[in-house]
Amino acid sequence: MKAEADAGLDTTPLTVTSTRAEMREFTTRVLGRRRRWNVWVGLLVLYLVATAAVAALVLVALILGALGTGALAERLRDHTLLLSAGTAACLVAAVFIWVAHRIKGNQEELFRLHRFAAANGFDFAPEVKEPDLPGLIFQRGTLRRCSARLRRFGPRPLEVADYTAWIGKGRAGESLHWSYFALTLDQRMPQIVLDARADEGRLLGSTLPVQPAQDRRTPLGGPFEEAFRLFCPPEAEGWARSLFTPDIVARFVGPGKTAFDVEVVEDRLFVYSHLRSLSCCDPRTWRWMSETADALYARLEDLNDKVATPDPVGAESEAAERPIGLAPPYARLRRPFPVTALVPLLVMVGVWAVALAA
Repeated sequence: MKAEADAGLDTTPLTVTSTRAEMREFTTRVLGRRRRWNVWVGLLVLYLVATAAVAALVLVALILGALGTGALAERLRDHTLLLSAGTAACLVAAVFIWVAHRIKGNQEELFRLHRFAAANGFDFAPEVKEPDLPGLIFQRGTLRRCSARLRRFGPRPLEVADYTAWIGKGRAGESLHWSYFALTLDQRMPQIVLDARADEGRLLGSTLPVQPAQDRRTPLGGPFEEAFRLFCPPEAEGWARSLFTPDIVARFVGPGKTAFDVEVVEDRLFVYSHLRSLSCCDPRTWRWMSETADALYARLEDLNDKVATPDPVGAESEAAERPIGLAPPYARLRRPFPVTALVPLLVMVGVWAVALAA
């Protein structure tokens, strides 16, 4: 298979299926999971408890259904225990198979990302609890964690991960899901936020969990004035406008009405995604992130060296003619349908057919 090189990245590991031996070594050595007899005993107990609970519900439903008259109701009364136990056992087995299929698919994605990280000089961490990051999305909630985190060090550092947290609201709550990639700046900066409105999310078109102060709203200018809102302190307006020129902002626009939020805080630049995972197995997404990171680093180096930035008018016309670096459509890892989950359902149909025909 020909290796696919996207912006200096070898993305072949993202598309090659793992072998059983590779997955066994990965789950044991990297994820730290070993198959032990007590795990299987726990699964068996869980299966029996779930089966008993579902059987009780099915039994009540069958008793209510058997209150009618006719031959069908009589057969239901005669085979109530068999039907309830058989139906529950088959339904729970099908759910177990489906859950195992999902877990296997998630582990396959993690393995491919781990292999991709090794091939491209990234450090890989399956999970990082309570990450110490300064951005807007990292300062709220509990049970905060980053998953599938890849970090590259060197002259142009890059960090990519998915982030989740739990936000408590009264007796209930909600789960916060974000994905991001981050760059490291050479200097500390005040907070600057480029808030995307094209995604038509909450809070008047914004999906950010915390809104910047409205008195720091600054006109962005250019063709993306309606799609993005710029927030920054007065002393950083010139720097922010020099960074977020139309050719750079065009890279944060995705297909349809999706867009990405950007935050500069302390010595970090974060690009946030609320609707899709960035730490994924899609080569196009990694090519876009790599090219966007390179473009941002090049612009930051120009700003640090005090080189004149491109004329906004010229940049606007160029972006209008040929928007570059548009985020690709999101493509998840394809997972075949678990055909084995149909076996318990077919057995259940057979149990019902035999019971009602007797």
